Amino acid sequence: MMNCYSDFKRKPPDCRAGGTNTDVLPKQKHNRDTRPLVGAGVIGLVLVIAAVAAWCYYIASLRKAELFKTQLLDLNKDGYIIRNQGGSIVFRMDFRSGTLDLDSCTKEGEILRCGATTDRKLKFFIKTVQPKDTVQCYRVRWEELVPDIPVEHAMTYKSAHWYGGAVSAAQRWPISLSGHQAPKPFVTSDIYSNHNEFGGILESYWVSSNATAIKINNSVPFHLGWNDTEKTMYFQARYNDSPFKPNPGEAPCAELSYRVCVGLDITSIHKYMVRRYFNKPNKVPAKVMFRHPSWSTWALHKTDIDQEKLLAYAANIRKHNFNCSQLELDDRYTRRYGDFDFDQTKFPNASAMFQKLKSDGFLVSLWVHPFINYDSENFHSCVERGLFVREPTGRLPGLVRWWNGIGSILDFTNPEARDGFWHVASMLPLPDFVCAF
Repeated sequence: MMNCYSDFKRKPPDCRAGGTNTDVLPKQKHNRDTRPLVGAGVIGLVLVIAAVAAWCYYIASLRKAELFKTQLLDLNKDGYIIRNQGGSIVFRMDFRSGTLDLDSCTKEGEILRCGATTDRKLKFFIKTVQPKDTVQCYRVRWEELVPDIPVEHAMTYKSAHWYGGAVSAAQRWPISLSGHQAPKPFVTSDIYSNHNEFGGILESYWVSSNATAIKINNSVPFHLGWNDTEKTMYFQARYNDSPFKPNPGEAPCAELSYRVCVGLDITSIHKYMVRRYFNKPNKVPAKVMFRHPSWSTWALHKTDIDQEKLLAYAANIRKHNFNCSQLELDDRYTRRYGDFDFDQTKFPNASAMFQKLKSDGFLVSLWVHPFINYDSENFHSCVERGLFVREPTGRLPGLVRWWNGIGSILDFTNPEARDGFWHVASMLPLPDFVCAF
């Protein structure tokens, strides 16, 4: 009997049906033939997965790019820019107090929020506000959650002329800053004595020739600095090493909040900001003040003024037929700064003097100030009545050095100080003879 193996070529069907070990040979040949197909399938699957991942990343990138754009403002981790309707960049602000963690940011409607920088948590938002068709505004707030960390943003001012801020000893219009100034408290100072400080009139408001404006909120412990080389202004909020203090019971966590607005031109955007933030005068000065000059004893006599010189000054004005809206009796008609009585040596008969000026057709005004020097007759009584601005602890009156000595300042937020000051001043000398203070 012939075995199956020897008869393999002649009877292949019987061998396959017989189930011997020879049926392994065709299976081995089949596996070798399918390996390229399996490999190609695996590669194809990997390519499909990679394509899906790339597509998902692309979609996420598009969504994130849209997330950090709100109207005309583009936000990135280091700051933001604002464009006008024509697409030109008109405002740039850089963050100097931290780098935003963009993964912590979300957008809900017109509000874009971020919850962290790269190293700490915070509260940050930008809210889009459109008060009118021609004005687009952005409310910005950066609030620290850790005490004594300053918040600082840097505004570039090189692309336009800027106006606003504080009065300075050497006033420039538009703003022309020189050198490098670290942020310092944005408070009034005596620029007569210190030319490097901010003057007696200031507002945390600036407007530019490219129709953009910024207003720092009044609640901010605001410090201002600049760098002329970089053409940058530093807006900083801090409580540490500052005259600003948090409200009682609150942690010294700084918050920098402000509003940036963009308009069609500088006139329209300035008008909007004035209506939004500043009150208009509720009274109109006398028409004569616009028509004729005001004459002051300071211009001619400085502090060397007395009754005889004042009457001679008035007589010369009339002698040369000059117009006069009012005649101002300026500095040094009292013995000490803070007294409310005329110096009897310099003005032996003040009532008769004012009567003479009135009969000659002069309206007379008196120079007054809020300082009560420590050597004046009124200093002690004002201390006892609590009429002065107090030092930080609130227990004692604060002393200041101004250009006429050392004294305290009347606290005009105190109704008693305010009303008492004007009542006493109005009695200097007789109210019928004095038109203004």
